[in-house]
Parts: sequence; C-alpha cells; structure tokens
Amino acid sequence: MSMRAPLVLLVLVAALLAYVLLVERDGPGRTEIEARSGLLVESLVRERITRIRIASGDERIVLRREGEGFDETWTLEQPVQAPADPEATEDYLRSWEFSIPVRTLQSPTADDLRVFGIDKPKAEVSFEMGRAEVTVSLGSGKPVDGGGYVRIAGNDAVSVVRQDVVELFGWSAESFELEADAGAPLLPERAETDARPDADVTAP
Repeated sequence: MSMRAPLVLLVLVAALLAYVLLVERDGPGRTEIEARSGLLVESLVRERITRIRIASGDERIVLRREGEGFDETWTLEQPVQAPADPEATEDYLRSWEFSIPVRTLQSPTADDLRVFGIDKPKAEVSFEMGRAEVTVSLGSGKPVDGGGYVRIAGNDAVSVVRQDVVELFGWSAESFELEADAGAPLLPERAETDARPDADVTAP
C-alpha cells in the first residue's frame, strides 16, 4: 500500500477538525452546557449572543449586539434601523436563558410531530453566538393544558412549554424600541400677576 492514501486521509481529517473548531469555537463548552442541564435551551449562553432573529407570521426582527459589559449596546437591524432598549432586550434574553420545559418527549414519532405542528412551525427564534447558532421552533399545535410545543434545531426531542415562553415568539419590534424622548417637562405658566406684580396698579 502506498503512502499517498494515508497522507490524503490525514489531510482530510485535519481539514475536518479545523472546520469543526472554526464553526463551533464560539458555541458553549461542555462545562457551560452541563451547568445549564434541565433548562429549555441548554446551549444558550447569554454572554456569547451576538444577534437575535425572530420570525413570527410576516414579521421579521433582527437585533445585533456590539461590545461587552458596560460598553454593550443592542441595535435593531430589521424591520427598522434604531437603537434597542437595553432593559427590554435583557429581559427578553433572561426569559429565554432560564426557561424550563414542562415536560419533554425525547423520541417523538412522525405522527407526534404532525400533531405538535413541528413540521410546520408558526414561529422561530434564533440566537447567533459568533459562528454558532441555536434555533428554537414553535409548533402550530397546542397542548391540552395550554402553552406550546417547541423543538431545538439539531435535537429530536420536543418540549411542552408554558404560555410565557410561547409569548417570547410574539415580541414585536416596538417591544424592543427605545421610548421616544419626551423632553423636559413643561413648566406651568405663571399667572400674569405673578410675572408682573404691579400689573393692576394704576399709574398716577
């Protein structure tokens, strides 16, 4: 057997490893995932999120993060270009980060997926973490006890979630926009007699 075949195989393995490291280096590590065990989106790490995409009905929302810590800013890229409210964005992310499934079906059948509406999701939320991405889909079916069915891309399991998680798929662009600056409050007009105390004094 010539040496060429092993060398070609070695090059292919090295290229594949380099690709995996390049694509997944921004994703959560094993320790981070283990620390989030039991949560709905175990691979979601707040500090690594660089972009959020929400698709619900005809609405498409994209938010982009820049900077870190005190220098962190969020910007609406779609459907409008505008600064995003940092408190609203933080509330949204924290709600996702600590969401807990009501129950999870690890190996749903094709019939299950059809009943859950996972094959035709009505909304999706994606979180970009550098080159890594986590997408959560909301099925069109509705559990008998309320809430909804969701599935994480790349995972066969389907989870039942409460209504508060379902509502996260329906946030509008207005939910993230900064409130318009109303400006300084207007001072009440002073009575003319206060402004001119001698107004009613008749000149001699």
